[in-house]
Amino acid sequence: MGNYCGPKVRLSRALGVPIAETPKHMRLRRESPPGMHVLRRGRRKSLYGQQLMEKQKLARYYNVRDGQLRRYMDEATRAKRNTPLVLHEILETRLDNVVRRLGWARTIWQARQMVSHAHFKVDGVKVNIPSFRCRPGMKITVKPKSQKFVKEMSETAEFHLNLDWLERNDTQFEANIVRMPSLEDSRIPFDIDYNKIVEYYNR
Repeated sequence: MGNYCGPKVRLSRALGVPIAETPKHMRLRRESPPGMHVLRRGRRKSLYGQQLMEKQKLARYYNVRDGQLRRYMDEATRAKRNTPLVLHEILETRLDNVVRRLGWARTIWQARQMVSHAHFKVDGVKVNIPSFRCRPGMKITVKPKSQKFVKEMSETAEFHLNLDWLERNDTQFEANIVRMPSLEDSRIPFDIDYNKIVEYYNR
């Protein structure tokens, strides 16, 4: 899966789930998959097809490539804890996703671009790597020159989340990572079967 630059709603239609929390993804005008052969959706998927679909849904929602997701899965598998939980923690604590969860960006694609353009600092150090892993105790701040822009993005975001593992100060344009997110903290707008994803990578 390369870096997709086409229409994002097309991805939601192809997977049958909203991969972004915006009205045009949550309320699709056409729920059929894109393309000419739309009648094929009714065919029953094989076990491999189901596993592949779950993997694609997760990768598209967090905007990560196949290679990245495979590395994350390898790390989660080696950990001496619950594999789905570790994978969830890795994806949720990526800096671009944290920016999305804080409501400073409307979508994961916008959050990725904002991080790449170095609008944020982590513990006082400029970070422009979307995959940067945030840890409990870290402080994320908006650069002074970027505060007006981030405020505009925050005010136009359709969905604002109040998450226990994140602490946001809107007046200071800063946020703290309170703790690692649990599976119960997940705010994905569709169901994910992590077991099928584990089976896909272990087949």
